[in-house]
Amino acid sequence: MTNAHPATSSEALTPPMAALALALALASITLSTLAPRPLPLMTSAFSYTAPHDTIPRKSRLIVEEYKTRILRSSPDGTFSCGFHQIYDGAFTFSVWYTNSSTDGDDTAAIVWSANRGRPVHAWGAAVALRKDGSMVLTDYDGTVVWQAQESSSSPDAGAAQYAQLLDTGNLVLKNSSGAIVWQSFDSPTDTFLPTQRIAETSRLVSTTELQLPGHYAFRFSDQSILSLIYDDTNVTSVYWPDPDFQYYENSRNLYNSTRIASLGPSGDIFSSDFANSQHELAAADRGAAGILRRLRLDRDGNLRLYSLNSSDGTGTWSVSWVAESQPCKTHGLCGPYGICHYSPAPVCSCPPGYQMTNPGNWTQGCRPAVDIPCDDDGEQNLTFLELRNTDYWGSDQERIEKVSLETCKDTCLRDCSCKGVQYQEGNGTCYPKSLLFNGRSFPTPTVRTMYIKLPSLSLKASKLPIPQSNVLDSSVPHRLRCDPVTSTTIMEKDSHRRTDQEEPRWIYYFYGFVGAFFVIEVFFFAFAWFFVLRRELRSSQVWAAEEGYKMMTNHFRMYSYRELAKATEKFTHELGWGGTTYKGVLDDGRAVAVKRLGNIRQHSREEFHDELHVIARINHMNLVRMYGFCSERSHRMLVLEYADRGSLADVLFRGRGRGGNNNNSKTSSSLDWKQRFSVALGVAKGLAYLHHECLEWIVHCNLKPENILLDQDLEPKIADFGLAKLLSRSGSGPARNVTPTRARGTVGYIAPEWVSGLPITAKADVYSYGVVLLELVSGTRVFDLVLKGEEDDRAHAHAVLKKFVRMVSYRLDKDEPFWVAEFVDLRLGGEFDCSQVKGMLRLAVSCLEEERKKRPTMESVVQSLLSVNSAGSQ
Repeated sequence: MTNAHPATSSEALTPPMAALALALALASITLSTLAPRPLPLMTSAFSYTAPHDTIPRKSRLIVEEYKTRILRSSPDGTFSCGFHQIYDGAFTFSVWYTNSSTDGDDTAAIVWSANRGRPVHAWGAAVALRKDGSMVLTDYDGTVVWQAQESSSSPDAGAAQYAQLLDTGNLVLKNSSGAIVWQSFDSPTDTFLPTQRIAETSRLVSTTELQLPGHYAFRFSDQSILSLIYDDTNVTSVYWPDPDFQYYENSRNLYNSTRIASLGPSGDIFSSDFANSQHELAAADRGAAGILRRLRLDRDGNLRLYSLNSSDGTGTWSVSWVAESQPCKTHGLCGPYGICHYSPAPVCSCPPGYQMTNPGNWTQGCRPAVDIPCDDDGEQNLTFLELRNTDYWGSDQERIEKVSLETCKDTCLRDCSCKGVQYQEGNGTCYPKSLLFNGRSFPTPTVRTMYIKLPSLSLKASKLPIPQSNVLDSSVPHRLRCDPVTSTTIMEKDSHRRTDQEEPRWIYYFYGFVGAFFVIEVFFFAFAWFFVLRRELRSSQVWAAEEGYKMMTNHFRMYSYRELAKATEKFTHELGWGGTTYKGVLDDGRAVAVKRLGNIRQHSREEFHDELHVIARINHMNLVRMYGFCSERSHRMLVLEYADRGSLADVLFRGRGRGGNNNNSKTSSSLDWKQRFSVALGVAKGLAYLHHECLEWIVHCNLKPENILLDQDLEPKIADFGLAKLLSRSGSGPARNVTPTRARGTVGYIAPEWVSGLPITAKADVYSYGVVLLELVSGTRVFDLVLKGEEDDRAHAHAVLKKFVRMVSYRLDKDEPFWVAEFVDLRLGGEFDCSQVKGMLRLAVSCLEEERKKRPTMESVVQSLLSVNSAGSQ
């Protein structure tokens, strides 16, 4: 008896059907063999546990599980991929070396980031491989922050089926046949890895301290030379290879059409523009086995090759090659007008007659203390400051040969756009400069002298020393003095000794003992004095040239209580900004506002300092800048930027009373319509920066006219941002979890979710901003506008305001022009843009939606105002 497979019907399979079944079976076996690995393609996103090195389609990684859901490159897990915390509450979707020490810089081992410059928040963010094969990164509110663009050249390649992290550190998307449809190697950030191809369109861009793209780039130049380039909106210049040399002197081939470069695993850097195919760029540990490498464009603009020797167990990185051995040759290092010199470490300084644009931030350079007017008599009040061995590279207006120094200076005096001249002694070459950029002081074989054009009074008033490098000075001979000891010298010493012996020895012993006791006593008092006043002296230091690069990034400092008491004249001049705030003037002449914080816990000093340093990193033209703080004993104070015109409430509501205003005069208001619209746009930009561009997710929680300050030009500046965390350090957690009993907002401006107990998000600030818009248009407090003389019903503020918003929306839909004119502040005298008013009112209605999901984001608010502004100006 023979065994037979059961037929699908009462009869056995016919020969053609049997052949077809056999072919299908063989095909299934072949496909299962060729497939890279079985993937759960239809697994639910919520039940999916990340495999070792892949993300299947219809799956995702969420930021809350960033410590447990990480992709590893197989087989050894050299690289990791997932959410990486770059700052408190800020994450990027990145690839990094798994086991490496970065000496305090937690971002140093990151080799690629999808959303550099736009971090996502610590909750609600996710990266997903969607059903259609697209890989997207979304923030807490569902906004798409980044999306992988498929780079496959074949239109029939098919959608991506899974994401995989390769052993090379390359994150790829593959289709069902295993072909790569997208890879991270095609869009590098600031790091190249071994085997990664540096193509014609590839470029590295440096990362700033705030994790934003910087001004330095590493790419092929227009002449097809692999170069380091300073790239800004105003200046673009190559600084490596040395621009003072010709391409052949730098061992490069000009106009090479290949444009291919790479980093080899052994430490060689190859580029198609290297002359004679020489691999002249190589690591110091070239050829060593077991070395992991990465080529990184650092934030200082220098290109460095890092090596990680994982075999010794330390896991530390070391620099094995550097592109520019003299950091002062890096363009833009000290900003406009700044001069880089060696002391002996690289240090930035401003020339006499100039001052720092932004103290502590050298990327913004210096600015002249006195501007040079362009008039007919200007030449008589100008002079030149001589800077020996100093050069401002680039920005030459022309080259004038074989002229005298006086002729060179006269050429610059006759041109108002000329900022100075460089003059080479000996050959008499003159270079007038239209911009003083890339300044550096260093000895050169050919004497280079820079002459900066300055007002005569500015130069006479300046007593600052001229910055010069005190190392590598060719004018001072450096040699060891090894003169032989002559017999004459010895005889002189013997004669002195015989003379001393003729005097009584006890006298010298006595004087010696008294002198030694005096020196010890002086040393003891000096030592005690130093330790008593150490903190105060340290906080009073403004210039720290010995710290080198630290002075380029430090713009935030601690002040002593004595300093602030002196600046405010013992806290005499109180400002009406809300809270206890005083006007003061620092020693450097800056006008500041000193704000006391009264409800900070005494034992939370470290948390207080950490939070302040987060706020200090925030820098936007529509946010009040924080210069420093005081945390001495029980004193907790903030040193803030001073706004000359006070708060928006002071300017907008001056002279207003309950029930409206009967004054029809336009002159009674210090804000015209154009200025009010500018204030609305500026406040929106400031809030958008806090909500969407900050590394730390910040909700203001108390936006109102009292917290919107105006400078001399009526530019709005939001105050008290970030204080929601500082004032809630009693254990309730961050501001987004504040309960209604701890609401910091003001009645009339706080969102309904404060009362309902819902978690507080950025949409709470959007609601408050809508109230401010209504007040900017009407010139009246919201309660004065809504109640209009009726009984004060502030307990039901949201219900009353909700009815008023419905009425505004109804009248806007009916397009009643006379009602709009009645709603606008009468003090404007009818001088306003009707289309802009309607646009602001519609925006205010959308911001005051009861359901927060229907409210717009501040980014969309800014775009709406810009569109309204452009429509109104046409």
